[in-house]
Amino acid sequence: MRISVTFFVKFASLIYVMDRDHLKVLIVDDETEARRLIWHYLKSIPNIAIIEESASVDEALFKIISFAPDLIFLDMMMPGRSGVELLELIEKRKLLCHIVIVSGAEDAAISAIKNNIYDFILKPFKKEDIKKFIDQFLKKRRAGIEEKLSRILKKMDHDEKIRLNFTHSYVLINPSEIVYCEADGSYTTLHMENGEKEMANHYLGIVEKKLLGRQFFRISRSFLINLDKLFKINRGDQTCTLVCGKERIKIKGSKKQLKILSEMDFE
Repeated sequence: MRISVTFFVKFASLIYVMDRDHLKVLIVDDETEARRLIWHYLKSIPNIAIIEESASVDEALFKIISFAPDLIFLDMMMPGRSGVELLELIEKRKLLCHIVIVSGAEDAAISAIKNNIYDFILKPFKKEDIKKFIDQFLKKRRAGIEEKLSRILKKMDHDEKIRLNFTHSYVLINPSEIVYCEADGSYTTLHMENGEKEMANHYLGIVEKKLLGRQFFRISRSFLINLDKLFKINRGDQTCTLVCGKERIKIKGSKKQLKILSEMDFE
């Protein structure tokens, strides 16, 4: 059974979204008690997979690089290097993580938010505050992933089809529905898997270029076949057999091209 690329992408993306719902979190705060409180609140949330802690900016930077957290709960006011310096380092190194500023100094936090657009939780906070933020964060991220997936699938739906010119019109055709293409002077006849024939206003060479990178192979000057339909290659009588439903179609090829085809690695 063949699985469409679109189905595979949708399935893989679903697994990706489910995986992205399990968050890795880094808590950066010089106060042990403050770190443990956030840790305790996060531990009760099912979507939190791993929690790491750092008591300083230097330690936090090392863990961000090695641990690659999805979320960082960052205290702005710390001795030595401050939270602001860590933000600058993250931005400078272009590290991918979402920052949640945790601070009792509302003015400092608001200033950082205005400059870099970070989220903010004001101390003292409750378990409900952490839970509410995680829910909102996951909701936004899912929406972002779904939007990207929608754009990818829309592009794939368009890219899976090729545009061919016909008399007085053009048609978008899914290459997987083509069994083989046959040259007919300056035209090309497309033999479709539903048994119909479509005549495009293109030389076979032009059609071949439009199908470049897909599962098609030119077996002679006159024929271009869909390798997904290939059943057998017979170099003795220089033919290859294609299967379309219950029908078997034998097509004559050139000796050179059939030799190349027989040496190709099919998965």
